[in-house]
Amino acid sequence: MQLCPHDYPVLNSRLFFEIWLTFVLDKGLTSMRDLFYRLNHSGIPVDISTFSKACKNREDQQFCRIYAQLIEQVKRQKPAEAQMLFPIDSTVVTLTSKLFWLQGYHQVKLLNGVNLKSGNPSECLIHFGQGHDAKFADSVSTMIPENAIGIMDRGFASWEFLDEMSCTKTMFVVRLKNNMKTEFDHDRYRVVWFCDLESHSEFRLATNVDEMTNEQVSETYRHRWQIEILWKFLKMHLKLDKLITKNVNGVTIQIYMVLIAYLILLLIEIPAFYGSELLDKFRYLQLELSCRCSVVHWSYDLLPETLI
Repeated sequence: MQLCPHDYPVLNSRLFFEIWLTFVLDKGLTSMRDLFYRLNHSGIPVDISTFSKACKNREDQQFCRIYAQLIEQVKRQKPAEAQMLFPIDSTVVTLTSKLFWLQGYHQVKLLNGVNLKSGNPSECLIHFGQGHDAKFADSVSTMIPENAIGIMDRGFASWEFLDEMSCTKTMFVVRLKNNMKTEFDHDRYRVVWFCDLESHSEFRLATNVDEMTNEQVSETYRHRWQIEILWKFLKMHLKLDKLITKNVNGVTIQIYMVLIAYLILLLIEIPAFYGSELLDKFRYLQLELSCRCSVVHWSYDLLPETLI
């Protein structure tokens, strides 16, 4: 992962990246103005207006490339097993700026999956505006690895979606909607019924995996909740629900930076004294950042000759 420190005369790519990473990872920061006050009074002269222009005009492909490279690093660190469970879902972040409303956007949707063994997320889809999850079948099929079972909730439940998953030989367990009729579809997919006695809820699960028993199918679906835990971590700790830019490009960059920060937490190693869970790593970074002004200064300590 390399970013050029000399490609732009005022705000280079490396500095732009590290400013975003500081905002995402430093829980003590509540706004970009606080961060720029800290930077300007500690030897890093950069204007928030310059940063805003960069958010609007810089291409997001560079951040997408970094995200993909980090995913590959996590895969090499934790190789895949014979068969993986891979819950997939989407989360919605409300867009409150009237500048988005004028463009017809009231929300942005992040569609993603997570490997339950390694913890790494899949490729992501960022969609502005309304859109049913089942409409993104092409993207979902590329997210699920060849030897994994995609676990999805009712937002993906449509026979067209399931047909497309089967055409690409993608294994799945999908919860069906209550109004979906199944009496004519047993030849295509196995439908498993079970009931949650505590909540008095009935579940119907469609799957194309023949090797699992009905009990294993229901147990597999229970693992879908892990994707909700991912969303909770991204929103609670990495500021996914605090979108600070007022243009599509800037929001896309911030979402990629949140996912990049999550992968960095997966990859870093910290002293065993502090723990080994993801939250332990995040808290350790808070300790380190409290001793430094920002990730920019931390990076300068490590590589002083490249930050100009």
